[in-house]
Amino acid sequence: MLPSYSGCESEVTTTMKKVTTVIAVALSVALMGGPALASGCPKLIKEGRDAAAKMKADDPKVKGAVAKLDEAQKLHDSGKHEQSMKTANDALAELGVKK
Repeated sequence: MLPSYSGCESEVTTTMKKVTTVIAVALSVALMGGPALASGCPKLIKEGRDAAAKMKADDPKVKGAVAKLDEAQKLHDSGKHEQSMKTANDALAELGVKK
């Protein structure tokens, strides 16, 4: 007669449920990161444009920052949100905007 493995099946099932749950949570966090970054880009770009509008448009520093904001918008539009936020933050720093 073969031994019964009913106790092992229960442990395997429990372990698989835990692993499945961990994977599902990890995927959810990973997938939610993109939209979170995507919504941050326009806010930073707007903040930079608002700050630049209050400064002299012919100032080379302002021109450079506006060019970076334009680049940040292009990066955002092409889905490169992490790069877009970095570029927008660089522009804000050039304009002296404190976060």
